[in-house]
Amino acid sequence: MKPFPVEYARALPKAELHVHLEGTVAALTLLDLAERHGVEPPALDLEGVDEWYQFDDFDQFIERYFRIIGLLREPDDFAMVAERYLLEAHDQGVVHVEFHVSATGHLVESGHRWGPIQEGIVDGCERAAATTGMSYCLIPDISPHLEADDTFSAVQEVLADPHPAVRALGMGGPARPHWWEKDFQPAFDAAREQGLAVVAHAAEHGDADEIRFAVERFGAQRIQHGIGAMTDPEVVRMLIDNGIVCDVCPGSNLALGAVPDAASHPLPAMIDAGITVSLGSDDPPLFQTTLLDEYERAWDWCGLDEDGLVRLAKASLEASLAPADDIAHWVSELG
Repeated sequence: MKPFPVEYARALPKAELHVHLEGTVAALTLLDLAERHGVEPPALDLEGVDEWYQFDDFDQFIERYFRIIGLLREPDDFAMVAERYLLEAHDQGVVHVEFHVSATGHLVESGHRWGPIQEGIVDGCERAAATTGMSYCLIPDISPHLEADDTFSAVQEVLADPHPAVRALGMGGPARPHWWEKDFQPAFDAAREQGLAVVAHAAEHGDADEIRFAVERFGAQRIQHGIGAMTDPEVVRMLIDNGIVCDVCPGSNLALGAVPDAASHPLPAMIDAGITVSLGSDDPPLFQTTLLDEYERAWDWCGLDEDGLVRLAKASLEASLAPADDIAHWVSELG
């Protein structure tokens, strides 16, 4: 097998459609936030935080994730995180980032208001865009472990303060109790009424029925993860026929035990079946990964050549929520 052409992959204009703002907080940023707020960090140096970021199971990962959320309090916190990640992504050849933001984590569980959060993220993104030319948008997420009424209230607050950077409503977070036992459909209906797209995490640890439910009940236009799709040929056909893209994060799937090992990952089968796939890093410092690492995994696992990398980059751009003119320009640069 040819070595992964990292500089070739870096040079490809690409979009990252599945990355969580809170999950981009690297060790240095965590220490900066802890110092800013006078909070004792989980470790006193970069090596210690990186070690703390390693976890044994999904529950421990969630505990760390919500510890990070608790450090994000002021607009400047959100601005710093957003700016730092866009600059990091730019170094990997990313031209457009879609930040998932835990709206319910901040509004329902931390008692913050959406307006200052949105203001901070946009400010940080604009600072990065001014020096890099990057594009971005926000996807507020609701979490299915909360009550449907609480999540709907959070969505109403988001929708009451519209901003052009917010282009979709998503669902992500702990899925216990299972999210299809609650009625989240009104939240997605309200988002669509305001012209937002709908995306949803589904079939990461679960099976293809989650995808069917997310598409039929929520109107999901993209699926985050979706690796359980291959358990049902009808769902595979649904994804293909409706042009629904799966934003797959192989490194995350390994780290969280959604697959036991690389050889078991369905990414090659998904691509071979004709499902359109984009790659994301999900929560890069927590999973010790980068977007280029994900492209390398696809190269190795799927036996790709350079044209295969171009197809992945093109899929990410065309599936994005960026303006059509920008997408056309980036795709033209792929040759």
